[in-house]
Amino acid sequence: MRLALVSLSLVACGGAPHHDPVPKTVETGDPTGGHKAAVAALVQPMVDAEIVTGMVVGLYDAGKLEIYGFGVGPDGKPPTGTTLFEIGSITKIYTSLLLADAVQRREVSLETHVADLLPPGVTMPTMDHRAITLGQLALHTSGLPALPPTIAAQPVTGDPYAHYSEEALYHDLVQTPLLDPPGERVRYSNYGSGLLGFALGRKLGGGYANALQARVLAPLGLLNTFLTVPPTARGRRIAGTNIDLAPVPYWTFDALAGSGGLVSDVHDQLALIDAELDAASGSRQTLRPAMRLTQEPQLEQHDTPDEGLGWQIDSAGRLWLNGSTGGFHSFIGFDPKTRRGVVVLAATAISLVDHVATDLYKVLDNEPVPPATFPKPDQLAAIAGTYELGDFKLDVEVKGRRVSITGKGEPPYRLIPLTDHEMWFEAKQSIVVFEKDGDKVARAVFVIGNQKLAAPRVN
Repeated sequence: MRLALVSLSLVACGGAPHHDPVPKTVETGDPTGGHKAAVAALVQPMVDAEIVTGMVVGLYDAGKLEIYGFGVGPDGKPPTGTTLFEIGSITKIYTSLLLADAVQRREVSLETHVADLLPPGVTMPTMDHRAITLGQLALHTSGLPALPPTIAAQPVTGDPYAHYSEEALYHDLVQTPLLDPPGERVRYSNYGSGLLGFALGRKLGGGYANALQARVLAPLGLLNTFLTVPPTARGRRIAGTNIDLAPVPYWTFDALAGSGGLVSDVHDQLALIDAELDAASGSRQTLRPAMRLTQEPQLEQHDTPDEGLGWQIDSAGRLWLNGSTGGFHSFIGFDPKTRRGVVVLAATAISLVDHVATDLYKVLDNEPVPPATFPKPDQLAAIAGTYELGDFKLDVEVKGRRVSITGKGEPPYRLIPLTDHEMWFEAKQSIVVFEKDGDKVARAVFVIGNQKLAAPRVN
């Protein structure tokens, strides 16, 4: 089994100003916070176990906000509600809202062909004589692959989208074969959502950044959400880290900014939740009709939860989205029925952050949630050794709280200990279970989806 993966495929990722969404806020470190102890019991163990370097949690409960920070922020203290994080694919919510606003103004429709918004001579891919529409880009049903060919063909680098220009986009559109006929199947695509933002920027004038600022960010009063962080705010940016907690470069975007280019703080993301819940209640304030359009289920999927424009909709009816870049992971979600919401921004690119968000809904419901626990170094020593999977030998090494797995000729990949015998394998989004025969660890079992691959221990 080859352990190497292309990590990029996982990436991530007008009117009056909006009213102040903060009737009451409990800020980081305030001992009067109603859910402080419960939140700390979920997050602080992740910091102590060297899983994340810094994290901010925002809770929304019918207008009341609580914000708690953990780990190390840009000034060496815990991050706060104004600390800036890359939010990756949460950007897609804003891009889809820009689309919905243009639909409400009858400037475009969900059925508008993308080709109609591009320069003459730029060829859009088709299949079965079907043309890609703006709505299909927002719903990831365009048939486009996850990444454009130019980016997919490059080695994984620290800032993969930085130099992907308008010219590169036009060049790739001519060359891209679709994976499915448009409208046929959901395939998550940063290529498609980036193209959506680019096309809207051309149609609305001034490019994506200007259109987003004028149509979405400024009307909602989101003063700390940026595509380009201004010099006055750079001191509030937290450093991002990879799964090994090593610093990584910030990501920058050009033509595909609509897929994952935003940097923001918890305050602004809670303000978005406030506005979204206001929209769900039937408000006619700024952008609320467009928000309701993005919240509406758009697809009939019998085996999975539905999707809105930019939003995922879970089986409980909660709207959510997560995002990742090379050094960050983020989550935002809200429940229109209970008027509660959750924001989690982490300065480490690890998807376990999403499980924290799930538990935070229980915290808001005042349900008992067991505190997070992780094994100590002496509990992990027994799994160290060599395992054999087919013709491949896999070396598992334990150093303190860190567990790594290495295949021949490949770099080590970190495993995150969940228990003394169950590890989270971020690179493959899977679990590795170390099973015993008697008192000794005898095999490692890789659980990947519905598949189980057993690797007997040989040393």
